[in-house]
Amino acid sequence: MLDNIQTPIAMTPAWQDHIAPGDIVAFRFPLAEEGHTGRPKARPCLVLDIEVQGGQRCALLAYGTTSRRRSNVGYEVHARRREDYRSAGLNEPTRFVGARRLLVPLTHSGFSICRAAGSAVLGRLSGAPLSAMHAVRGRIHAERDIAASYRSRQRQG
Repeated sequence: MLDNIQTPIAMTPAWQDHIAPGDIVAFRFPLAEEGHTGRPKARPCLVLDIEVQGGQRCALLAYGTTSRRRSNVGYEVHARRREDYRSAGLNEPTRFVGARRLLVPLTHSGFSICRAAGSAVLGRLSGAPLSAMHAVRGRIHAERDIAASYRSRQRQG
């Protein structure tokens, strides 16, 4: 799915300074499947958010898949139409599963850097998929705020 040539991440820091929600990156998302050994393959992941944790910039990534099976579902963003997935740097229709997300530092070795571009960024969502991503981000933020409020009330009460 991704045809990136690997290069050490330390050689190409510029992409990390410009990454934003809506970008599609190549990342070795850990697999939970039984029997899987070895390093996960690089796959497209959607940047849902950029956060600072412990003074370090991190990306909240949503798992990307071309599978049409109903596993890995929830908080989905689809790039189905040719113009949507091609403009996002993808070769085929892809869905991003926001329910399966991971917060990683932008220096994480799981990012797959394309030597020609010097970046892990494959492309960027636009149009309806970008709007869908913003709706998913809104729900995730709302749930985070509700959970924080609940924990605060529990400590006080």
